[in-house]
Amino acid sequence: MTKSYSNDLRQRVIEYLDEGNSCIEASQLVKMNVSMIGRWHRKYRQEGSYFPKRRVMTQKKIDLAAA
Repeated sequence: MTKSYSNDLRQRVIEYLDEGNSCIEASQLVKMNVSMIGRWHRKYRQEGSYFPKRRVMTQKKIDLAAA
């Protein structure tokens, strides 16, 4: 399982973009993919939140205890 980026980083990137800077400039500054930053900014504009979605844990398909 991978860990999501911190909310502090997301907030700083969104604030940087709100100051009029571009996603490309932000991606170069924090050394991240520009598409990720674009998704964060789009989500923030649409939903008003930059927090990651909550992950849903799924059940294992095979019950190892019964095998």
